[in-house]
Amino acid sequence: MNDSIGWSKFAKHRHKKGMGFSYFDGTDEELKQLIYNNWNERKIGNGAESINDVCIVSVPPDKFVCTTVKIEDDLPVTAKITRRQPQEHPFIKNEAVGTPVETKFAKVVLYASHELLKNGGERSCDADWEIICIIASPVENEPMHPLTMSRNMLEKPGGTKRTYTAQELAESIWYWSKYVALKAENE
Repeated sequence: MNDSIGWSKFAKHRHKKGMGFSYFDGTDEELKQLIYNNWNERKIGNGAESINDVCIVSVPPDKFVCTTVKIEDDLPVTAKITRRQPQEHPFIKNEAVGTPVETKFAKVVLYASHELLKNGGERSCDADWEIICIIASPVENEPMHPLTMSRNMLEKPGGTKRTYTAQELAESIWYWSKYVALKAENE
């Protein structure tokens, strides 16, 4: 692969320890090398038109940290009103203090530079591809969060136009009804 990889500012801020999102517990160079090493096995991103727009690169799960907590009867769950970015709509986010599930699978979602400019978006660097999301999960094909899917389908601020099936949306809702995000420490 000859293309360059960088971080989106949005993802770089979110995907680090203490923020309540999956993250890589290694250096940026190690992460980029894992992406390069597995680039030929990449898949098209959910709802994307082309692998050259959005791709998902599966990587070995070592050093990836999952921040998803399985819902149990006695798990203390809280809700808060938040925004992902200042220009986006506020929403309710559920969080819990608990033990995250074990990371068994890891993926990195990357957007091509031209794709980042859609829906009023912007690029964060001069790289050909930007890391948008890190997914560290207990399951191989963790569904996208239903709110993210809705933001994309409805072309809301921060979303990228995508179409999902009713089945994909239902599976997302069902999956995320059983899990909650780890409460962020650093907000």
